[in-house]
Amino acid sequence: MLQNKFGLRIWDPTLNKGAIWTYWKGAYRDTGRDEGATMVIQTPDKRGWWWYIPQHGDQVSLGIVRPFEDLFKGRGPHEQTYFEEVELTPAVKERIGNAERVTGFFATKDYSYRAEQAAGDGWVTIGDAFGFLDPLYSSGVLLALKSGEVAADAIVEGIAKGDTSKDQLGKWAPGFNEGVDRMRRLVCEYYDGFSFGRMVRKSPDMRGTLTDLLIGDLFDGRVDTVWEPLESMYPAGKTQPVGWNAGTPAAAAPDKRNELTLPEGVH
Repeated sequence: MLQNKFGLRIWDPTLNKGAIWTYWKGAYRDTGRDEGATMVIQTPDKRGWWWYIPQHGDQVSLGIVRPFEDLFKGRGPHEQTYFEEVELTPAVKERIGNAERVTGFFATKDYSYRAEQAAGDGWVTIGDAFGFLDPLYSSGVLLALKSGEVAADAIVEGIAKGDTSKDQLGKWAPGFNEGVDRMRRLVCEYYDGFSFGRMVRKSPDMRGTLTDLLIGDLFDGRVDTVWEPLESMYPAGKTQPVGWNAGTPAAAAPDKRNELTLPEGVH
């Protein structure tokens, strides 16, 4: 509400993705300690990926993520598009071959955005109210909790000294944005075809640092040692991803909006 009221939303210039998903019962699960492991299954054309998330009650969340235009332009209903994508990804088709679909189809698009400011006089935004990155590395809950933690510190401090100004309540935002930018870069590099496996084989000393980044250790500058060896593997002419703040302000794209479509009967 605050993003809309004050026109704060900046649409990400690179992460223009969409997703369609549903839930299955009885889908294949790995065994042993990997039974509950979340999987990322890349599409054969490498333009998209599937999430495969085992849940309670023998249920699995299975969703396809692709560029917006791949999923929603010139395609049929969400159900048709979903099953067309299943047919194109044998690893997914095999896993749900003996499963039963237990819900309709959910869809969302234009979900990568950030607010140009995190706070104002007397108000603060955290979690998805401040921004959402991308589902690839499942960073949403981490970033929501982290922003809540640092915003709470700023609020408590501000109340104690009688200062609920924009500067006080949003003092955490620059450092938080640095952390989000680190995860965003990993996401952008993946979508651009970078192989983290090849990087680790070339620079094995970076394995731990890259792992730390991927599991959410985003707010310590020591992890920035990973970028130089990463860039050393760029092909000629490739440059770093453009920053999120090079994106389109909401006022300049009035027809663009984060949309969530629910199955019939789900509210």
